[in-house]
Amino acid sequence: MNMDKILPISIVLDDHLLFLDSFSALLERLEIFREVHSFHKEHDLIQFLIHHPQDKIYLYLDYYLNGKNSLPLFNEIKRLNRKTEVIVVSSVTTPITIGNILNYQPRAVISKSSGLDSILQCKKVIDNGEQYLCPEIKKIINNSPQKSDIPFSSRELEILQYFAKGLSIVQTAEQTHLSKHTIVSHRRKMMHKAQVNSITELLAFARSLELV
Repeated sequence: MNMDKILPISIVLDDHLLFLDSFSALLERLEIFREVHSFHKEHDLIQFLIHHPQDKIYLYLDYYLNGKNSLPLFNEIKRLNRKTEVIVVSSVTTPITIGNILNYQPRAVISKSSGLDSILQCKKVIDNGEQYLCPEIKKIINNSPQKSDIPFSSRELEILQYFAKGLSIVQTAEQTHLSKHTIVSHRRKMMHKAQVNSITELLAFARSLELV
């Protein structure tokens, strides 16, 4: 059998069950994948990737998962299956958030308001080895009046995710394998960058930019 003609697998990871079911059903009807799997928990996705380390996979990944963004999952996904093409599916509308997403180098970014044409074009562009941005996302970027720099480093963004989940300094240090003094230093630097005086204000600032 010619391996080049084997269709890839598709996975949809989204914690909104109505969107998950309808989007998965749409992908099945398009018949552009040999299998379509839908998950609403990160654990289920990870288990699937563990058992499919060599399959070509198109992963439609919701930007928001259970109250936090899904970008920290990128490294784990690629570690488990380097053939996974990550397509971020999002309803975000702020240029700085889109810039943050693009920093993680997804294969594509599509809006939840995208139509069928965008979904088909997305796969075609990815199959040609290129990155795809849907028209809605491109419009947000092109209409941005200023450069959309992310004020925090990738490490700071990771730490913010743990703060947003309510973890303490000690718990965050354990999760990131850093000392609690390093976590305190990162927190202090982030508060200075955001020009705020408390962790509550810092998280509010991060949420206003849709970073957590």
